[in-house]
Amino acid sequence: MTVQLQTLLRLCQSMYKYITLIVILFFCIGNIHAKPIDEVYGGVSEGQTIFYSFVSGKWSYQKPKHFQKKVLDVTRYVVSDEKYSEYVSQKGQVYSPAGSNYEFLYKGRLIAYHFYDAKFYEIIYNKQNKAFIEIPLSDTDVKKIMGYPKLIRISQFDSEKKIIVHKKPFIRQWYLIVNDTDKYFYRYFLSTPQKDVNVRTYFAVKKPTTIMFSHYIPDKDEFPPYMIRIKNSLYKY
Repeated sequence: MTVQLQTLLRLCQSMYKYITLIVILFFCIGNIHAKPIDEVYGGVSEGQTIFYSFVSGKWSYQKPKHFQKKVLDVTRYVVSDEKYSEYVSQKGQVYSPAGSNYEFLYKGRLIAYHFYDAKFYEIIYNKQNKAFIEIPLSDTDVKKIMGYPKLIRISQFDSEKKIIVHKKPFIRQWYLIVNDTDKYFYRYFLSTPQKDVNVRTYFAVKKPTTIMFSHYIPDKDEFPPYMIRIKNSLYKY
């Protein structure tokens, strides 16, 4: 074997190692945020008390060390068959998020999720009106809080309520359906719901598949189903 051939073989072996490493990194990058933070899983349970500090403007599960007049403590209750949230203070004052079914704390912020319109809000204190109000969360905030999933917007579905999305092969990819329309999704569910997550439009897949977001009553005219086809791709994702 000539010296030139031996050199060429060693070069090929080195290139093979580098190419293998690049391929592995290619499939791993972007999957660092594999799931939402633990706060999303926890949530405020029924009968649990949370505290709002008028000093810091933050919510917490532990009572802040301020004067009592500077702290509002409220207890969560679930009302109606639709499981809407209601917060009641020690003085009997009722604070009802407008349509929220699930809330959790994120870095001192009270985040609300509406099951039936698939939207996220933040509950803040309005000093002018001296009342708690909901404001919509931006897509940037939603992605950060939920662990940077790929967003599937309702407006992206075609006229037949179908959409095709792509993911990297062999990677478990998280998706979140967000409603950027005025449509209402009362009692819509995913065909493969994600366990232990109360955000009903949040799911993960590893293999190509079809996910349905549909009403429990099979009426395509009254409650049109939404179809998500997920395909592997090395270029589109």
